[in-house]
Amino acid sequence: MAMSLMQIPRKIEYALRAMIYLADRPGGIARGTEIAHHEHIPKYYLEKVIRDLMRRGLVNARRGPGGGYQLARPAPAITFRDIIEAVEGPITLNVCTDGSSSCALQPSCRMYRVWEKGQRLLLEVFSDTTLQDIASSKPSLPIAFAVEPAEVLAAEEKRP
Repeated sequence: MAMSLMQIPRKIEYALRAMIYLADRPGGIARGTEIAHHEHIPKYYLEKVIRDLMRRGLVNARRGPGGGYQLARPAPAITFRDIIEAVEGPITLNVCTDGSSSCALQPSCRMYRVWEKGQRLLLEVFSDTTLQDIASSKPSLPIAFAVEPAEVLAAEEKRP
């Protein structure tokens, strides 16, 4: 049986990768083309993500020579939740946990407690995890062993 996933939108993944890249930069400034190249993010998509991050006060742009993007706040002051909500809006596991009580079945729903607890725990983890926590963690594989996405796809196509 194939595994089914609750998938995180690419936009969130790209935003997190871009922010980690900026947090890792000495001097903290990087051009969009540099981020796109190193993080394997399509440039046009990165621009959309960066705009959302700028709108929420997480990234600043510097124009001119030596310009680029940089974190608007120190990495320890930016949470995983801040980044996710900047590009996707409020985090909700189900319609009944969005705070609007728009589900007519909620008062008698036997699943509500589970959804509500999951929502609370998820927000707690995302709120307690800072960009600094993520950026300072070690990758599971050394960078030298990282594989380009195109190489991964080519290898998968050759499998029997």
